Amino acid sequence: MPERKTPQVRFKGFTDTWEQRKLGDIFDEYSEKGHPELPALTIIQGGGTIRRDESGRSLQYDKASLANYKMVNDGDFIVHLRSFEGGLEKATALGIISPAYHTFHGEGTDSRFYYSYFRSPKFIDQDLKPHVYGIRDGRSIDIEGMKTIEIPWTNFAEQKAIGDYIDTLDTLITLHQRKEYGLKTYENRSIHYGTF
Repeated sequence: MPERKTPQVRFKGFTDTWEQRKLGDIFDEYSEKGHPELPALTIIQGGGTIRRDESGRSLQYDKASLANYKMVNDGDFIVHLRSFEGGLEKATALGIISPAYHTFHGEGTDSRFYYSYFRSPKFIDQDLKPHVYGIRDGRSIDIEGMKTIEIPWTNFAEQKAIGDYIDTLDTLITLHQRKEYGLKTYENRSIHYGTF
């Protein structure tokens, strides 16, 4: 039976008890190939996915092998056996990715809710760490072991409410960063040209 926990801070109207469930029980690994018509994507650690032809990187790949690439849907999770430093990454577009990646889909989940958890120090440094092996640049993730990690689960409505809140915070942070950049740019121009 899953372990039950209740967070101390909740959005109004949510009273269900949270559970701890195995990652592999919430997310199914899938491998769908044969979609060379979809755009090839590049995974950016901490930044989702972007089209390879828009990445600004000179990535070499054989276009004839695109039929062997795996399809990934917007909101699904991607993990590479060697992407130990950041856990799972979230697809931000429909496309195809290298067969070296593993793809996970969670039916009835809000990926924004889980993305924050998968990027957290708790998940990366505590939960995932026992499933990482090797040394330095040779480290890899044991996918089957990763699927046994216990992660929080609550109903979709509460996941969505938390995901919406995270989006709002991300937007505010971005706006403040732009404002700070604008102020610094103005300050630097004032110092360079002097005040009148």
